[in-house]
Order: sequence, then C-alpha cells, then structure tokens
Amino acid sequence: MASLVDASFDPLLYRNLKKNQLEHQVDSINSFYNRVQAALPVLTTIPGPRRLDDALIVSCKDYTDAVRLCLDKRIRKMQEGEIAAYLGLKRAQLAKVKMNLAKLSSDQEALLQRLCSNWAIKQFRDMEEARLEQWLGEPDLPAGMEEVISRKVAEQLAAMGHVRAA
Repeated sequence: MASLVDASFDPLLYRNLKKNQLEHQVDSINSFYNRVQAALPVLTTIPGPRRLDDALIVSCKDYTDAVRLCLDKRIRKMQEGEIAAYLGLKRAQLAKVKMNLAKLSSDQEALLQRLCSNWAIKQFRDMEEARLEQWLGEPDLPAGMEEVISRKVAEQLAAMGHVRAA
C-alpha cells in the first residue's frame, strides 16, 4: 500500500501546485492595487469625496440604499458598467449589489466612494455604529425615575421575601 502512495505522489506536480496557489494569493492581494492603478487617471480628474447631507443618509434603510445613494449622487456621470469595471466587477455583479444580493469588499467600497466623490457608504456605516452605541449604552432616564425604579424593586424584593418566608 505504501508503494501505491509513493508511486502516485509526484513532487514536481506538488511543487507546481503550491507555486500556483501562492501566485493566486499574491494576485488577489495585488488585485486591489491593480484596480486603483487602472482607475488612477480617472481618480485624478474627479474631485475628492465629500460628505452628503445627513437627511439623505438617514433616509437609507440598509447597506444597499447607501450604495445606491453613493451611485446616484456621483459628480462625474460615469456609466455603471465603467464603474463596475474599475471595481473589478461586471455590470451584472454591481446590479446584484444594488439589489442586496451581493456585497462589496471594503476595498471596493473605498474605490466606489472615490469614483463617486462622496462618502455615502462610510456615513451610513458611521450612523449605524452610532445608533448601535446608543442602544448599547446606558439609557437616559428622566429626573426622579431612578428613585421610582429603586422603590419598585425594593417593594418587589420585599414581597418575594414574604412569599418565601410563608
């Protein structure tokens, strides 16, 4: 049995397979840089990203609304197919992102916002993070409410003490 395994193992084939895997990993790391390099001539002619009105951001219900807002408020009216190409996507893949069937990577989000000259997605994420922090933080109680709650808790504990003692 050992001779079967040894006979089927080809070190050259294994080495080539590992080399191809490593090259693929390097390619995926460099793909973002390649997309940025491809978009660089366009990025230099587009104004830098700007903040959008908070009322527009609040109107976004989810991530896809923020992506659509980013695309709708772009300064330079590039075709969506051209934007998708700069993002390393096909037009259909960008359409899936707009329909909430797919997501953009963080690199693609950053590049999209640069291409569209606005921070809609970042502003939406910041708003969602602030909302979450508010929900997780301590509630703001009206004056005197802590005293009422403490009294009610003490009454409940006293009532439970009487029931257990009985």
